[in-house]
Amino acid sequence: MKKLSFFAAAVLLVNIAFAQSIDDVKKYVLLRQTKQAKEAVDKYLAVEKNAQKPDGWYYKGFAYDLTSKDSAMSITDAGAMKTEAFNAIQKYFQLDPKAPLSKDENNSVLFDLYAGFSSDLGVKAYTQKNYDVAFENFKKAIEVHDFIYSKGLEGANKYKFNGIDTMLTLYTAIAANDAKKKDDAAIFYKKLVDANIADTQYVDAYQYLADYYKNKKDQAAFTDIIEKGKKSYPKNADYWTALEIEQATDGVEKPQIFDKYDALMAKYPDNYVLPFNYSVELYRYIYSDEMKTANTTPFKEKLPEVLKKAIAVKSTQEANFLMANFLYNNSIDLSEDARKIKGPKPADLKTKKDMEANATKQMNDAIPYAEKVVSLYAENPKPKAGEKVNYKQALSILKNIYDVKKDAVKSAAYDKKIKEAQ
Repeated sequence: MKKLSFFAAAVLLVNIAFAQSIDDVKKYVLLRQTKQAKEAVDKYLAVEKNAQKPDGWYYKGFAYDLTSKDSAMSITDAGAMKTEAFNAIQKYFQLDPKAPLSKDENNSVLFDLYAGFSSDLGVKAYTQKNYDVAFENFKKAIEVHDFIYSKGLEGANKYKFNGIDTMLTLYTAIAANDAKKKDDAAIFYKKLVDANIADTQYVDAYQYLADYYKNKKDQAAFTDIIEKGKKSYPKNADYWTALEIEQATDGVEKPQIFDKYDALMAKYPDNYVLPFNYSVELYRYIYSDEMKTANTTPFKEKLPEVLKKAIAVKSTQEANFLMANFLYNNSIDLSEDARKIKGPKPADLKTKKDMEANATKQMNDAIPYAEKVVSLYAENPKPKAGEKVNYKQALSILKNIYDVKKDAVKSAAYDKKIKEAQ
C-alpha cells in the first residue's frame, strides 16, 4: 500500500509541475511567443477538466494559427496546422456561443485563417502548380468564410462577408479542375451559377457546367444550365446554341441527324449557327464515300434552302463561300450526268436538256455568292488564314464560270486577282 501511495503522489507532483494555467497560455499567445504558446495550450487542454472549458480552445486556435506561419513549414504542414486551429475555434464557439474572446478581438483569428488558407497557402500552391493542395486550401478557406458568415461575425471596422465569396469560389473551382477533380469543380462552379452571377469573368462557370452535364448525359441539368446561360449571358447566344446542337446531335447518325437540326431550327429560327452547321453536315454527307452510289438529290435540294436561312440571318464569308462552292460543284455534277445520257429517245433527250439547263442555272446562281465572298474579303482589314483561302477559291470559281460563259474580259479580271492574291 505504501508503494502505491508513493506512486500516486509522484504522478500528482508531475501533473502539478507540468500543468499550465489559462493565464500562462494567454500570456504566451498575446506575446506571440509561438513555441511556448503551443506547448502551453497543449498541456492545458491535456487536462480533462480544462478541455471542458471554452477559453483553452480559443487560445489553441490562436496559438496554432501563429505556429502555421513558420516560414520553414511546408504548405501541407501549415495547412494541417491551420485546420487544427480552425477546429479549435469551432470548438470554442460550440462551448461558448457568445464567443466573447473572439468578438472582443474582431474575430481576428478566424479572418486570419480565412486569408491564410486562401491568399497564402492556396495561391502559393497554385503558383507552384500543386493543384491538389491549392484546391484543398481554397476549399478550407471557403469553410472558414461560411462559418464566419453563418455566425454573422464582424471583422475590423465592422467588416462583414457576403453570402458567397465569388472570387474565392472561382479559384476553388479552377484549382479543382486543374487537379482533374471534375466533380468537385462542378460543385463550386454550381455555387456561382446558383448565386445568379452574370459578370463576364464568371461565364466559365456556366460553360463548364454545360459541358459537364452534356458529358454526364444529364439532360435535365444540361437544359437548365443552357437556359440560365442564355439569360445571364445573352451575347453568347451562339455559343449556348452550339452546345445545344452538339448535345442534341451527339451519337446520332446521318441522315437521322438532319431531323434533329430541323427541330432545332424550328425552335431557334433567328439563329445563324444552326443552319450553317446543318449545311456543313449536309455538304459532307452529299460528298461522302457512302453516298457515291446513293441518291443525293433530296439532300442537294435541301442544302441551299437551309444555307439561305443562315445567310438571311448573317451574311458571312463562310456561308457565302459554302453556297458558291456547292452550287458550282453541283453544276459540274449535273453537266457530267447530262453528258452520260446517250439515248435517242425523246424522254432521254428531254431529261438531258433539263439537266443541262439546271446545270447552267446552278452555275449562274453561284456567281452572286462568290462575288459576296470577294466583297466581304475586301472589307476585312485583317483577314484570317481561312478567309484568305475562301477568297482565293471564290476567285477561281468566278474565273472558271466566266471561262465556261466565254466572257474573256471577266475571266481575265479574276485571273489577275488570283495572281495578286498569291
